[in-house]
Amino acid sequence: MRGARKPRRAVRFAAVAAVALLAGSLPGPDSAAGAPDGKVTLGYACRFPAGTGTDGAGTGTDSGTDSGTASASSDGAATAAGSGTPGGTGRAVVADATVTVVQNYPDTAVVGKPIQPGDPTVTLTLSHTAAAALLPAGAATLTGTASLTAHVSQGASRADAVWPSLTAPAAPADGDGDVVLTFGGPVPPVTVTAPGDVRFAAGELDLKLTPKAGAPSSPPDSPSPGAGGGTSTDAGTDTGAADAAGAGTQAATSADGTPSGTPTGAPAPLADLVGTCTPKPGQDDLLGAVPVAGAADGGATGPGHAAPPGAGSGSDSASGGATGTRAHTGTGAPATGTTGTRSAGGNTITLSSPPHSGVHDCEDPPKGDTDPAVMASIPRPSNAVRSPGPDDPPFPPYSQCGYVTGYSNVMKLHGAAVINDLTRKPTRVTVVQKSLWTEFTNPDPLQQYFEIDSIAKLALPPSETSFLTFGFMPVTARMELLPKGLMTVVTVGTSNLGTITTSTIYGKQELRLSDVKVNGVPLDVGRNCRASAPLDIKLVGYDRSSLTGRPTGPTDYGVQDGGPLAQDDLYIPPFTGCGSHGENLNSLFTSSISGHGNSLNLIQGPLCVPIAASGCDPEIAFPEPPHH
Repeated sequence: MRGARKPRRAVRFAAVAAVALLAGSLPGPDSAAGAPDGKVTLGYACRFPAGTGTDGAGTGTDSGTDSGTASASSDGAATAAGSGTPGGTGRAVVADATVTVVQNYPDTAVVGKPIQPGDPTVTLTLSHTAAAALLPAGAATLTGTASLTAHVSQGASRADAVWPSLTAPAAPADGDGDVVLTFGGPVPPVTVTAPGDVRFAAGELDLKLTPKAGAPSSPPDSPSPGAGGGTSTDAGTDTGAADAAGAGTQAATSADGTPSGTPTGAPAPLADLVGTCTPKPGQDDLLGAVPVAGAADGGATGPGHAAPPGAGSGSDSASGGATGTRAHTGTGAPATGTTGTRSAGGNTITLSSPPHSGVHDCEDPPKGDTDPAVMASIPRPSNAVRSPGPDDPPFPPYSQCGYVTGYSNVMKLHGAAVINDLTRKPTRVTVVQKSLWTEFTNPDPLQQYFEIDSIAKLALPPSETSFLTFGFMPVTARMELLPKGLMTVVTVGTSNLGTITTSTIYGKQELRLSDVKVNGVPLDVGRNCRASAPLDIKLVGYDRSSLTGRPTGPTDYGVQDGGPLAQDDLYIPPFTGCGSHGENLNSLFTSSISGHGNSLNLIQGPLCVPIAASGCDPEIAFPEPPHH
């Protein structure tokens, strides 16, 4: 970035991303419940830095540092003094938690063939005292998303498999007992190139928890006018936030003075809480172990069994073969591991990888500016300075570009669909940086401020999608998402270690359906079948890499390096214009697709900067697709 440098640590900037929603989906098989012998319970320490709401920049110090005054409760909840209110995002919180993982693993596997762990069930339990220290006052329910890191080992080989997009339904948070959240979702496979036991051990659990103060008075599928993306405006943080009131829409009031987009009688929105939980040392963290036979030995995978509690988590010998006794299988009897030679000169473990793009350059930079409504709604410090200033020339409009892919989860269809399929001529997002806001003069480092604003352009290709309407009627359709202007990207952070940087991406997409077939028979929906209003996009990504003692991980998002982005509640408006020859089909699509509770789970790849010395060689990298 020209003319600005962040003290104490460099800011990763540029800009990023864009998205769209795929309304149809092909429901997958239900997740299988884990066997009783697959239950592993561990103690975790969870850290929620100050100012970690969705809109926050992570402006407080980490509770693990010595810059705050900490107090601890008898059951392991601790808080570090900050400038916010108790139980909110204004102070750091450290809390003990119990995490139980139930998961199956295959009985055996074969070299070169995917090892598919079963869908995990991850239960997070917070004591009443710990939850009270963490949650803001008035929180009635709690939901969230999680990413669990599994440490995979075979002999001397190591790899970290990240299991993202685990989701938990709402759980009560206002009672006198513990708060219990149960996360679940599918996980990707791994492959090994040598025989020997492959072990999976529990690692970090990254959390985004969403407290809610209670149900609004209006029905969830009947949003008030101007409700935007269906996501409540998040509470601000102490030093400024990257959020806007609504997904890029201007604040307005209705005839009776009620703010547009807020249901009458709705409780005040509460900020999300973002933190990382780490297993406490000295525990048996083994989730499961799978013996792998050589390809010549044959061997078939069968129904899975997880390693039982108490099975050791030591690694195999450096030769790659298991020497001695491996973890017990579901039969209850120890089994002798196979012996073999590890592939020379490299790691034996291969995580699933995306295809190659073959693209080496960016498109011309888009012309335009950031959304004025978004810019006006960001609560910056009053003395923050904008660059370029009103009398300065604009930043040179050079392109940066990359790929974004992922899934849309459609609540009513209980399934997910691919966005920007990397195997079918995906399009690139093109980004241009527009402005910078800084405030580094305040002697209090917690009151310093840094903001980068950019525009992004993404026109997604049409997609052929399949779904089951009402759970039994197969329907295929061609879906188009047409961008309504440019997207606005806002990244907010500070110059301090122990903080979290937040990036928020705003935009609008028009959803259209055509070429619909019901059970293979064409259904004429006309040429104007669409959602009655644009979809309001508001994606959020977090960079936790500056937390004390925590290296950059696969769940961190940086606008330049990419990473995971999510929108937890995307509202799909009712459909209109669907039908022909006097037949009105609006209600069919409205009842099967429209409403709240939909979500986006995306991964952005690293951005290519053509003007840099390395250009985009050898190619613009595809991101690893998330799992729905």
